[in-house]
This record gives sequence, structure tokens and C-alpha cells, in this order.
Amino acid sequence: MPRRTVYTLLKDAAAELGDTPALHQPVQRSGTRTYQTYSWNQFKEIVEAAACGLRTLGLQKGDVVAIAADTSADFYLADMSVMAAGCIAAAVYLSYPPEDQVHTIRECDAKLVIADSLPTMRKLTKAAGDEPLAGQWIVLEGENEGSQDTVPVLTFADLRARGVEAMEQDPQFFACIEEEVQPEDYAILYLTSGATGQPKMALVTHHACVSNTDIGPEIGLDSTQRTLVFLPAAHITQRLAGQLLPIRCGMKVYFTESLMRLPQDLRTVKPHFFVAPPRLWERIYTSICTEVKKKGGA
Repeated sequence: MPRRTVYTLLKDAAAELGDTPALHQPVQRSGTRTYQTYSWNQFKEIVEAAACGLRTLGLQKGDVVAIAADTSADFYLADMSVMAAGCIAAAVYLSYPPEDQVHTIRECDAKLVIADSLPTMRKLTKAAGDEPLAGQWIVLEGENEGSQDTVPVLTFADLRARGVEAMEQDPQFFACIEEEVQPEDYAILYLTSGATGQPKMALVTHHACVSNTDIGPEIGLDSTQRTLVFLPAAHITQRLAGQLLPIRCGMKVYFTESLMRLPQDLRTVKPHFFVAPPRLWERIYTSICTEVKKKGGA
């Protein structure tokens, strides 16, 4: 069995599927809802550049990077970059109060925090008080507004640019990182939902993540299929079944903007593979039964 890490799942998918679509993020353009699409090659190139960018900031293998962002294409790009860099990705639940998110980030001993936007970053730094959460912040959306913030802030585009520059100066820069990361290294520090008690954190290795995705081909998942994802990015079910499994199988991933939009997206995307908690399936079942009763016989 060849040496495999989370990054090799993406590398293999890009080698096989190239410029075909991988990620589909809903966006509004001129008042029309459409998708920002990333091909498998783009996905891989962005991840490699951002991973190198993280190393230029001084991060090393095994450092924890906290991610405060909801499930989206931006999250996938950032999360995969962290793991490709050999760092440990620790996502937090944005639905929790900022004080709880701050507590989680501190407990993780995160060296860097990636936030979905400047407002999220500022909310967390305000909740953190006088004790800084991390020495460096990266925001996935928006422009760097500079002096307004008291902590160093880079955009994800800035991070990628740093990585591209590093790879231009040393063409083997990413190859050395890839060689350094081993299957037994930790990839994810995930947080349980807290539904049955206080949330707990657990470390998962690259080998464990990759091994779990091998079920995909066995249950018939392949690159001709689509999946629709909406579960919280911080939960291991979303990380494995919604993120890594589709990458392993080369499936097209569609994102939804909110739970309110999910019913329409289910009808539009028509996913071949869809993972949801029992409560959602119960709601779907109840809705179907209600409509059947309204409309009578066949």
C-alpha cells in the first residue's frame, strides 16, 4: 500500500480528473444565483500554494491551526491547505457563542486562526479580551483593511501569494513539505457536537482519515456523481463523509447557503450521495406524508 495522507487524496483526484469541476459554491452575480466553480486542478494548486504560504509564516508540522468558518468551498480550500502543510486543522462551531469559540481555540493552543471574514475575526478578538488568541490571523473573504486591527491579518489571497513566491524561489518547496508529512501524523483535531454533554476534542491521523474514505468505491461512489453538503465543518461526520470521501471518489461537491435553502438545493442538485442527521430525515418524511394527505390518492 503506498504512503497516503489527506493531501494525496486530492493529488490523486486532480491527476485523474484534471480540469473537470470539483467544488460548486453558490454566489450572487448581478442579482442572479449561480456557482463559483473550482476544478480539481485549481483545488490542488490553491492548496499547495496556501500550504507553502503557511510554512513561510513560520508554522511547522504538528502546529494547530484553528478555523472559524462554516462549510463552504473556502473552508475546504483552507482546511486542506492546513493539513497539506502538515499542520493540524481544528475547526470551531460558529453557532456557539464567541466566548465558547475562544475557549476552544485556546484549549487547542492554536498558533494561527483562519476566520471566514473580518467581522468574525473581530468578534473573536473582542471576546478574547486583552489576551491575544494567536499571533497571526487569516481571513477567507474580504480585503485586508490594515491599521484598523491590532493583530497581524492576511487574506487567503495574500497567503497564496506568499506560497507562490516561495515555490518560485525553491521549486522543491512543496515537495519537501509533502515528503515530511507522514500517515501517522495528526491531521484533524475535531470537536464533538455537545449534544450528549460537554463537547470533547479528539485527534485523528492522516491514516485514519484516508482509511475511512476507502469505503467510497465499495458502496459505489465515483466521479460521475454529485453530493450536497451542509453539516457543520467542525464535526467529524462532515469532515469525513462530506469533505474527504467525495475527494477520494472524485465526486462533485455542491454547497448550500443555509438550512432554509436546503430543500430547493436538494431539488436542483439531485445529489447521488447525501448525509444528514436523523432529525432532518424525519422532517423530510413528515413533509412528504403531509403532502400525500393533502393530495389524496395516487
